[in-house]
Amino acid sequence: MKRLLPFAVALWLGAALFPAQAAPPSQDDLRANPDALPMQSVWQLRPVDPQAPPWQDVFAFSLGMAPEQMARSRWLGLNTGADSERSPALFDALDGRAVFLSPAARGFCDGRWRVVRLERIDLDDSLQPSLKLWLVERAPDGAQRTALGYGRVDEQGRWTVPPKTCAGEDSALAASSAALPAPMPGEPAPPASGLRVDTVAGQPGLRDAQGRWRSPAPLRDIATAQWLRSRQAPVAASATALGLIDGRGRTVIPFVFEQLADAATPRRIRLCTAAGQDPQLDAATPRVCGWQRLRGGKAAALRPVQDPGTGRWGYQDARGRWAIAPQFRQARAFRHGYAVVAGPYPHDWRPPGWNDERPIVRKIQRVGRHWVAEAMVRNASTGADWSLRYGLLNDAGQWLAPVPDHALHIAVLFPPGGRSGFYAQMLAEHLPRLLGREVRVDYMPSATEDAYRQLMTQGGNAKVLLAALRLPRGGIQGVHSGQAIDRLMHALRPVTLLTSEPLVLAIDSAKADALGIHDTQGLLAYARAHPGALRIATGDDGWTGHLAFGQFRALSGVDVQRVIIAGMYPPSDIVTQAHAAELLFAPVNGVAVAVRRGQLRVIGTAAEPAHPQVFDGASWPTLASSAPLADFTAYDRFSLWAPANSDAASERRLQQAVAQVLALPSVQKQLQDLQVVAGGGSPDALLALEHEERQRWERAISVPASESPPTP
Repeated sequence: MKRLLPFAVALWLGAALFPAQAAPPSQDDLRANPDALPMQSVWQLRPVDPQAPPWQDVFAFSLGMAPEQMARSRWLGLNTGADSERSPALFDALDGRAVFLSPAARGFCDGRWRVVRLERIDLDDSLQPSLKLWLVERAPDGAQRTALGYGRVDEQGRWTVPPKTCAGEDSALAASSAALPAPMPGEPAPPASGLRVDTVAGQPGLRDAQGRWRSPAPLRDIATAQWLRSRQAPVAASATALGLIDGRGRTVIPFVFEQLADAATPRRIRLCTAAGQDPQLDAATPRVCGWQRLRGGKAAALRPVQDPGTGRWGYQDARGRWAIAPQFRQARAFRHGYAVVAGPYPHDWRPPGWNDERPIVRKIQRVGRHWVAEAMVRNASTGADWSLRYGLLNDAGQWLAPVPDHALHIAVLFPPGGRSGFYAQMLAEHLPRLLGREVRVDYMPSATEDAYRQLMTQGGNAKVLLAALRLPRGGIQGVHSGQAIDRLMHALRPVTLLTSEPLVLAIDSAKADALGIHDTQGLLAYARAHPGALRIATGDDGWTGHLAFGQFRALSGVDVQRVIIAGMYPPSDIVTQAHAAELLFAPVNGVAVAVRRGQLRVIGTAAEPAHPQVFDGASWPTLASSAPLADFTAYDRFSLWAPANSDAASERRLQQAVAQVLALPSVQKQLQDLQVVAGGGSPDALLALEHEERQRWERAISVPASESPPTP
């Protein structure tokens, strides 16, 4: 299959779920190393298998609001717990979407404050959200301190009330006209649901129109139902309950009842448990009862006796011998071969066939177009302790589980070690904290045309392109190759410009002294006086050096020769040792060593006048500052593009996060050292730049150039 040239667009196949991570760091960890904490991963709620839902993931939330307020609100504060790697979120129960702290809101006050962890979200009595966060403040002298803060956001996750003022004071959480519209009144009425809440033996469940259970089907056995009722709140280790034993002291009914009647006959006993969804019980709580079959006990001539030594009750026979050792807190007389006794609550007892992964549902209520199920759960996520958690179902009766966003893949067309790889690794270092996603760098210098075709149209939100991407996409006819995928390249969606790296025009120092060329004006004057005498080395056709040379001739009108050197850019020794040309266009890193040695002298840079370059403390003039070369620029562009089937919201989040990365003081220092101009602008700005680059190329090739044969 055909391999595309190195300057073609590149993407990468494959998406992976956010990996399991270690327990989140503590505030002590934060104080010790404020830069080490990644932001929690964001997630999407997605339906899961209704036959075998992953209960550990479904019941993953605690509510940041009083449950009785839910019916008044379209917004739920969903907190994923202190031990979760997922970020808390506001959930819109009408639209079914989660709102997270936006990437742009992860820093504020021009970078003075940075959000490193979102701890929880609460809704107050007016249903206004309050976000509790861990913050890091960077002082002007570079010192850092940590703090807790509380703020509010709007429907895009942007601050309406930041957690701190720019002076470092706590924000007053006053009502804001831009705050979330929380109450249900005035909202469009949600459609009637085809599901209904039903109870069996006091246990709530959700049925569809065909009578099928969408939540765990309630168990009809009253003893099991009472155990479920008792587990709706943590049971104290010293708790006592009533149960039933036979004449040999064996447990017939587990010790889970607060009230228990004697056996009515040798073959049955009436068991009762509380009905309804209210976990708070009192004398007015309705009860549901049923008959439990017994095997038929034999009359036991035993009497209850309290052991004076231990205070426990047991049973003795007619001779005063212990037939059932003293072990009970209370004991009634045998009736029809069975006795009601009180003993320690059986914390280790489970109904036959019970799986601890199964939730014990306490209550189900509808909010908007969704259902909220309240349950006690006990699994790995709760540290094997019973804990109150909440899960969600949509109005189709599907359980929803928070699925982390896919890892973001950044593709680099070249092997590791180059400029594209450097920028990709820079993003991979900082973006996870801002996006809440894993970021991977994929080096793929040998991708095929078919791979590009699939990736550019099907990459989705899990992949993004990073390349020294020629602008305009697809290149200029007659200059660039790789036309087979031009249409696919135009289908790519712009994300943001990452960086722009200008070229410099350098001359052999000895030659410059001999010819009297010391600046741009001197160069142009000599070229006009000696047409065709000067030679400028560039890389192959299609690279930025070709663009720079063409613009130089078209704008200045001078006659100079182009010497084509195989590769992207000519090495400095083409001028200083081989003397194949007097001048060359190349990036700063390609001439830096020769400039420091005095072998090359920079006449000017191809940067815009607003971004002059400073090298070893000396400012280099821009070529465009000379009147004949006004509007001259020539940059290597490093930009981010998304596949055709990505969505605008994902692209916007990424663009905002990249802008924050480029604004970090440490990153700004790196880019300044590299003589690079940071991007970070909008997708529209990237498209406008692409249009400008097309115009520059058209101008550059408008004047036929005299060229020397390519030099290998």
